[in-house]
Amino acid sequence: MILFTRWRKVWADFWSNKTRSLLMVSTILVGVFSVGLVNNMGRMMNQNMETDFNSSNPSEAQISTSMFDENWVRSIRNISGVGDAEGVYELIAKWVTPSGTTTNIDFLAIDTFEKKRLDTVKPAGEGESLPPLTHHGVVFDRSAQSLGLKPGDPVEVELPNGEKRQLTFSGYIHNSTCFPYPMSGIITGYVTRETGKWLGAYDGYNRLLVSVAENPTDRTHVTDVVKKITDRFEKNGVNVYSVSMYDPGHHFAWQITQGVIFILSFFGWLTVILSAFLIVNTIVALMMQQTKQIGVMKAIGASMDQILPMYMVLLMCFGFLAFVVSVPLSSWAAALMNSFMGNMLNYDSAPASLYPDIVLQQGLISFLVPVLASGIPVVTSLNRPVREALSDFGLSGGTKPKKGIESRWKLLPRPILLSLRNAFRKKARTSLTFITLVLAGAIFIAVFNLWSSFDKVMVDIQGYYLSDVNVVLERSYPFKMISNIVKSIPGISGVEGWLTIEGKLQKQDQKKEDAVVFVGPPSNSTLIKPMMVSGRWLTPDDRNAIVIGNHLQKIRPDLKLNDWVKIKINDKWTNWQIIGFYRMPGNIDPPLIYTNYEYLSYEAGLPNKVYELRAITYEHDSLSQSTISEALQKELKKRKIAVSYVQTSSEWVSQQKSTTDVLAYCMLIMACLIAIVGGLGLSNTMNLNVLERTREIGVMRAIGASDTNIQLIVVMEGIVIGLLSWVVSVILSIPFTMLLDYGVGISIFQSPLDAVFSLTGSIAWLAGVLALAAISSIAPASHASKIPIRETLAYE
Repeated sequence: MILFTRWRKVWADFWSNKTRSLLMVSTILVGVFSVGLVNNMGRMMNQNMETDFNSSNPSEAQISTSMFDENWVRSIRNISGVGDAEGVYELIAKWVTPSGTTTNIDFLAIDTFEKKRLDTVKPAGEGESLPPLTHHGVVFDRSAQSLGLKPGDPVEVELPNGEKRQLTFSGYIHNSTCFPYPMSGIITGYVTRETGKWLGAYDGYNRLLVSVAENPTDRTHVTDVVKKITDRFEKNGVNVYSVSMYDPGHHFAWQITQGVIFILSFFGWLTVILSAFLIVNTIVALMMQQTKQIGVMKAIGASMDQILPMYMVLLMCFGFLAFVVSVPLSSWAAALMNSFMGNMLNYDSAPASLYPDIVLQQGLISFLVPVLASGIPVVTSLNRPVREALSDFGLSGGTKPKKGIESRWKLLPRPILLSLRNAFRKKARTSLTFITLVLAGAIFIAVFNLWSSFDKVMVDIQGYYLSDVNVVLERSYPFKMISNIVKSIPGISGVEGWLTIEGKLQKQDQKKEDAVVFVGPPSNSTLIKPMMVSGRWLTPDDRNAIVIGNHLQKIRPDLKLNDWVKIKINDKWTNWQIIGFYRMPGNIDPPLIYTNYEYLSYEAGLPNKVYELRAITYEHDSLSQSTISEALQKELKKRKIAVSYVQTSSEWVSQQKSTTDVLAYCMLIMACLIAIVGGLGLSNTMNLNVLERTREIGVMRAIGASDTNIQLIVVMEGIVIGLLSWVVSVILSIPFTMLLDYGVGISIFQSPLDAVFSLTGSIAWLAGVLALAAISSIAPASHASKIPIRETLAYE
């Protein structure tokens, strides 16, 4: 009978105050859900991304060369360390999409999909089949589905020589090794070799796909194997133009996602810690409310061993409900986010699934965190002497306001003065709620600041591409001749000719080389604004001087200022002196080395010739850039100038922001979850404050206080706490912003981001915290004003 009575009390404590129970369950649930969401999403993304990527038998490196044939491919397969090799012919053409946007198509001419050995493709969707590769037909990667093409639709493309060809769209395939169209702005298309010849391809191949026999994720090993291949090519007259090894052995977004998942995991565990603060608040209030009950139980002989399990079981009931709801909910939400990321990053996402270790982790959080957080308050309350417990009236002792405080603020209405006094009457409880709101606000603001830092990254990178329209040519042209053509286009105010040349940087052992790319702007260029770290930038008087960046320093940390290095250009070794170091966010492979165009063109045997044009327009808006770009391309086509690639500044920014916005949205979701914890904490505190002041409220109503006055006191109390927390949040967001900028910058952009402090986040959180304060206070305020006076005065 005694046992039954004890557990009946536990049920009564759980069910009688539904608001308190709901707040407690919600508080635990948010923390458990946050950890489950991040861990499930990270596990799903990593498994789905790598499984999909590895199922395509991916190449670890792609080598662009002059023409070679199938005999070359067979011989390369016999090189030590090579797992497999495949030759393809690659050519680029322009296409005006149905929406009117001009984009590039990266055509790969192959025999059949079935004969592909590396970077194999799959049907675009489950249950579908591979579309046929037909004569004069083209198949696109599914990342271009947003363009709305249907099988049978015509696709008219413009070749580099200006000629036009009309292809027939056959369908979509899935290639997990290519950059998706929304990110790169380039469509990957497949055609037969015969169709490729019709488009301008030659017999043979100009691109080699290579996989290694072992250690595919070891970049050094992959580099050594590729070096053997490029050496054989160059010794036998095949020119090597570029080598691409983005992230050997991994999906191209692997490194980025690992950094994002780590940051989100930090946010998830921070949510758990904040939830623990709120649990402490709630259990302290519960124990204070039940002080007399505990005293009575102890007076009739109940021991600590009998009372303590009752409260532990109550906490576990809260945790159990949070666990039951959060496990499937977090798995479902993680699957949604994984599907969204799969669409963005071009990998197949699997349905939601439960991982035993993550479920166990959520279970431990659900049951252990409430027990551990409540241990000290519960034991302290149970250890109170019986006499002291029975003499407790459940009233809030509070602290008296300092003498003269009301006279100093006598212009404020009386209800507001009472709100200011009550806000911090329970210092311990309010402090925990205050800390929760401050941390939630600081992280929320820091995420908005991070978003602004992303925008600054775009501006910083644009400092290396300050032109409005960039044109990459198929081959070198005399700058004087081609600049006159560009200047004839209305709306163009100026143009510069740049030179880019592949090079081989000799290592210290003089036996191996690192691939680099020379970028040669004119010595008087106004279209580059580098971020210098040390040393100096180029001057017109510099000849064999170079400025190197953080990407080269990462693989060659031995390089120092004023060092002399040897770099091979067109099979000729040249000497260069390092005069400065620049920083450029992002992944750049091969690393870029800057030098003056005039000297570079001399060393490369291309005096007065250029490979790139960088034009400036009078109007810098996206519409003007697009219009002028179209006119420029038509004029170059008319003059038989072979163009490889054209991109406006606005198009580049749009593509880059589409990636950073996804990262910011993910972090903003976690910041909002933390904000929810802060709102729950404030709501919990307001409910407890009203509950403890039930008698006081009854007295105020008995002497004539109106319902409006009572509600105003409670709501203003919440707003005071919210406003003060906002002030501290703005200050604390400064170190949080710096921490995020460093962590995210290193993980994603290979260098720390510059901290940017935007007013947007602070204003958004001010509006958010005031809304949270109002919402959290309205329900308790309404409840306080509706309790009959007789009940309030009789409350214990």
